[in-house]
Amino acid sequence: MAEYKTTVALEIGAQSVTMGVFTPAKRGFTLSRYARREILLDPVEEGMRMDYVSNAIAEMVKELKVKGSDVHNVVSGQQVFMRFIKLPDVDMSLADMVEGEAQQHIPFPMEDIIYDYQELSSRAEGEREVLLVAIKKDVLDNLNGQVEESGLKTRAVDCSITSLYNAFRVNYPEENEPVMLLDIGAKTTDIIFADAGHFFTRSVTAAGAFVTNAISREFKMSFREAEALKIADGVISLGNGHTDGMAEQEAALATTIRNAMQRLSSEVLRTINHYRAQYKGNAPVRAYICGGGARMPFITEFLESALNIPVEFMNPLNAFGVGKKVSQEALAMDSLCLGPVAGAAVTGAKAGEFSVDLVPTSVGRERAELKMIPKVVAAGVIALAGAGFYAYTADAAATAAEQNLAKARPAYEAAQELESRIENVHSKYQRTMRELNALSEVYAMRTAYVDVLKQLVEKATSTKYWFTEFSPLINYNVDNTLLEGNDVKGTRLIDLNRSANATPNSALNQAPESVETNRRDDAPKVTAIYVTGFTTKKPGDTKSTAQQEVVRDMVRTNFDERSADSLFDYSSQKVTANGNHYFRFLDAKESKGKLQIPDYVEKFMMVMPLKNPISIPQLGKEGK
Repeated sequence: MAEYKTTVALEIGAQSVTMGVFTPAKRGFTLSRYARREILLDPVEEGMRMDYVSNAIAEMVKELKVKGSDVHNVVSGQQVFMRFIKLPDVDMSLADMVEGEAQQHIPFPMEDIIYDYQELSSRAEGEREVLLVAIKKDVLDNLNGQVEESGLKTRAVDCSITSLYNAFRVNYPEENEPVMLLDIGAKTTDIIFADAGHFFTRSVTAAGAFVTNAISREFKMSFREAEALKIADGVISLGNGHTDGMAEQEAALATTIRNAMQRLSSEVLRTINHYRAQYKGNAPVRAYICGGGARMPFITEFLESALNIPVEFMNPLNAFGVGKKVSQEALAMDSLCLGPVAGAAVTGAKAGEFSVDLVPTSVGRERAELKMIPKVVAAGVIALAGAGFYAYTADAAATAAEQNLAKARPAYEAAQELESRIENVHSKYQRTMRELNALSEVYAMRTAYVDVLKQLVEKATSTKYWFTEFSPLINYNVDNTLLEGNDVKGTRLIDLNRSANATPNSALNQAPESVETNRRDDAPKVTAIYVTGFTTKKPGDTKSTAQQEVVRDMVRTNFDERSADSLFDYSSQKVTANGNHYFRFLDAKESKGKLQIPDYVEKFMMVMPLKNPISIPQLGKEGK
């Protein structure tokens, strides 16, 4: 049952911080007051971001007069890992099954992450589906530290995706058709499907900052200058002579924005196809858009033309009242950005469909201590009462104690027997879980390579480049001495002679035949995929940087590990800091000799680390 009471909600986004105060109304909430701060940083200034966030929160706490209040925090979707997990419908604790699956789906040690989950309505009989939401522990604790240093007390932490979904369901209760929400933020666009009780989401990097970077490159200006130009004069060209009446620079700006936004529309269409094919979902009949990127002029017309469905702005306060102290002029500018804080109020009132709570370390410790207080008090009361009674009737108590001990002995022995039985059952349960995990790995292997090949085909289809070779890498680990030859164990790589100009530590060099067998894991797994391919270039063009950038952009964006469906993981700092070690083109010397590469193409090669390694069945002695 909903519990409406005054709620302070705070969203820490990629480029803004928003805080709202919601008070109870007759049938829900009223937005009593709110504040919002833009945090526009050039990419080179990202190291200072937390200082700006801390200052913004402190200013808003003072402005809204909420110091000392409990707060419901919302973290941006790009900071969390969201996975859809399918589990067998068996008589077993859901929490235990999710914990086992979390270890397989989250690319970090369990002690370094904080996660929560919620069961979804399943689309198939004999199957349970769960949404797993996880965040790095240090990221969450750092954010929580910024909040509590400003005089607030964290009560719960949600993510912007599930929070926005809760806000939509409360504001549009009559919407029963399959629809799609597009939250166009600074760093990512969250694509959310609301489909007859079913839920699916995927995040893509085509968002506000992507458009700003395109403007920055086109007009050769800084990120800040490009963002200011986008806000002041930016519109989306609709084509068909839409820019004919504009000044030259204005028309060029509108065309640049349109070209960047076409990337977003393509990602949305691709996500719709993936949702329908892999999750048996229904095509959305309508799209609702929100977020800072949704304020671009002509965006609804552009998306309607690209997606071929009606598009309208989502009103996150459609079912909320608005207080007299709220500036209507400011609200008209900011309303599209208030969805996550409105959803946090809904979640706090226990009125939402999702109830995700990512608990910071300090908050979890306090909750555990609060649970212990009643037990400690009760124990103290019992101890005092027992002491008084003993002092009053010492002799009688001694006699009674002997009698009670004799009566209790059978119960004690029975308890010992029960404890032994429980230990046996627990041991059987652990064996069963190990067998279940092993069976799950074998089951997953049936389609593992099919899924990898399918994703390569779906995400890398282009007339400008193509793949020619596909090879699994066994026990390849990006966190070892980055792609050093001896660390690529038991793999088939490139049949090339080592080049004097090649990077010495690159995995793209041929692995030696004499790899020490005692360095291999007992249970080898395929941890990465090696592929080669060609891209077109102009004959005689020795640099071909434009086409090289096309292929690199495919790796950075099409296979972005933050996408819910991506099978690959480029998150390792050693990979991102050494791009030439896992992706490079053949230079002129390497292109000579036996390869016979024509002048109008250029060969590239790359190593693609897998998020989830693929197990390799081991034969017993009799099978060797």
